[in-house]
Order: sequence, then C-alpha cells, then structure tokens
Amino acid sequence: MRDLVAGERAGIGGGEVAVAVEQSPADLAPIDLALIALDAARGASPAFPPIDTTTRELRPAASFGEDRRLSLRLDRMPAAVERLLLVAFDPRARALRRRLRVTAGEVRFGVDLSARDEAAVILLEFYRHRGGWRLAANGQGFSGGLVMVAAAHGVDAGWARRLGHGHAYREPGAAHDEPDRRSPRSGTSSGSGVAVDRHHVLSNAHVVDRAERITVLASGRPVAADLVFSDPRNDLALLRVDAVLTQVAAFRPGLDLHLGEDVMVLGFPLQGLLGSGPQASAGNIAALCGIGNDSTVFQFTAPIASGNSGGPILDMAGDLVGLVSSSLDLDHVRRAGASAENVNFGIKGAVIRSFLDAFGVEPLLSASIQALGRAAVVRQMRDAIFRIACAC
Repeated sequence: MRDLVAGERAGIGGGEVAVAVEQSPADLAPIDLALIALDAARGASPAFPPIDTTTRELRPAASFGEDRRLSLRLDRMPAAVERLLLVAFDPRARALRRRLRVTAGEVRFGVDLSARDEAAVILLEFYRHRGGWRLAANGQGFSGGLVMVAAAHGVDAGWARRLGHGHAYREPGAAHDEPDRRSPRSGTSSGSGVAVDRHHVLSNAHVVDRAERITVLASGRPVAADLVFSDPRNDLALLRVDAVLTQVAAFRPGLDLHLGEDVMVLGFPLQGLLGSGPQASAGNIAALCGIGNDSTVFQFTAPIASGNSGGPILDMAGDLVGLVSSSLDLDHVRRAGASAENVNFGIKGAVIRSFLDAFGVEPLLSASIQALGRAAVVRQMRDAIFRIACAC
C-alpha cells in the first residue's frame, strides 16, 4: 500500500477501482460523500451529474454502495468527463472535525480535519492522462461546505442544498442551530490586493471577513467588488470587479522558493497615517515554513504594518511568489522574555495557484526571470496592486 501526501499523484490504470473512506473517531456519524465530474474546462460535466451517498444513484461508471464505498468503472466513464472529485462533506455545513483516510486501489491518503473548520474537503481527484487515469491526493477544504464546492466548479447549487435539507451556510466554528457569537465587526477596515486577471483581485480572507460592502480602489477611483469565495483556512479571498483591470500580476513560473533570496512587498499600510499611495519595503526569505512547520506559508523580513495584508510578495524579477498574511505577535514574544523583529509570514505561490485553479482563474506565468532593480519592480507592479476598503 502506497501512502500519498497532499499534491502527490499516482497511476491507477483505467479499469475498476474500489474506493473506501475511514474516519476517526469511529463513533461519529458516518461521513457523507459525493463524486463530481468535470469537463476539459474544469466545469461541471453534463455528461455525468454528481452522485452521492444520500441518494446512491446507480450508474454504469460509478456508484456508492450501502456501506458508502465507491465503485468506479473508469473505462465506462463518458468521454466528455476529464476529472472526478471525491468530496467528503457535512450536509448541514458543520465543521467535519475528524481524521479521514481514503483508500483507492493500492494507494491511500489521510487528512486530519480535527482542528480545522472546513465543512467539506476534496479528498481525491481522478483525471485522464495519456489514455489512462491517474489520481492526485488533494485535501483542499471549504468552510462553506458542499455548496461552496459546487459553486467553485459550476455545479448546480440546488443539488448541494437539497442534500443539506435547506440548511444555510454558517460561520466557521459556529455550532448548528446556535447563533454566531463572534463579536461583530463595525465601521471600516482596509487591506491590500493584487490583480490576478482582468476582473479578479486576490486578497486575504481576514481582510474581507464579514464585510457588508467591499470596494477596490483602482487608480484612485472606487470600484465595487463582489466576494467570489473566501478560504479562511488558507487566508485567501477572491474578489470580482466589473471594471477591466489594466495590469495583472505575473507568477513565478516555478514553485520553488530559496532561503535568503531577496523579496519586495507592496501594499497600502496605515491608511490615514501614511500617504494614500502604495508603499514598498524590501527584505528576504528567512524560512521556508511558518509556525509549527506550517508548509503553506514562508517567513520573510520585509517590514509590514496594518493594511499590508493581502499585498503581493515579489521576487527581484517582479514575479509574484506569495501574499502577505500575518506577523508574529511581538508583544507575546516580549512577555516570554525574548525579542524579534520583522517576523512576517506570506502564503506560498503554490497554495495561491491551487486556490485560483479551483475557481477557473488561470494565473499568468512570467516569461522572464531577469532580475530588476527595486525601483523597476515597483514600476512594473504599481498598477496591479489595490487598496481594499471594507464597510462592516
């Protein structure tokens, strides 16, 4: 048996595959499962509507049994189907709060959701490859549950809602049938964002958390923005604007980061205290992981302040390698008798690209790796960064 980690791939041929999902603790209510088919454009495939463990619809190519095991006949899958997503979810959009292990043929993948707030998670992704099929271990979570998975892939949201018996999305961590007891935000707040295509701006989930109105300030003029999706787990939020954005950030083609390499941060810190224009700071990559060896983020030393959240982290070619997310609580460090400065964390480009891919946003990859001066990096990216203003 081969154990996979998130992002790892394996061949499975193209015939019959038996898939089983185990959970721990075992005394919890059985997990619900769904299989979603996607076409070549990674949208919902009409050739194979979703199936689930609630209705247990029998199809020649796939079906869930009474024991919730999935039987796949990939050689019978309609030709229009390019990908299949195996999703575990709570029908009432409550946090799953358990450990899951999925076995498919001779491979298995485990994901620990016991301390996470997601109500749905993509376990495995099956996809066509050179005349056969392969699978990839996924593990991407959705705090909004199956409805959000459906929305991300163009699946009929009514199907997902019917499985939830009409129960609406609740804030992460809030118990079902209990009101959200978090203190409401009030007034206004701001952060930064970066254009990732002509109509989408990327920022942090915590920047837009519970915002009633979001405005993107493009070239000094306010443009209303809609929240497409917020991923609190990875602190990412995707915004859409009707206006055409004139410049888009280019991502570094490779996913590698190098310890000690120079980076720059652009954003709009301390609005109302500093100037209203963008601010730039420079530093380097100090560590390739975050607190507790969190591999989704990296540590950098470029100074940041309130309002930098959601701003791009750029290499010296002007390519996006990460997104500003957080800083170490220095007051806590000092109370512990230690000292530290400029211990900041950014979300890795690989995590961002996976997030964008889930919503059909194709990131622009840079065609050049030629190093520029700091001033040239700022000039190159100036029109691709925005101040995000939120009314709560």
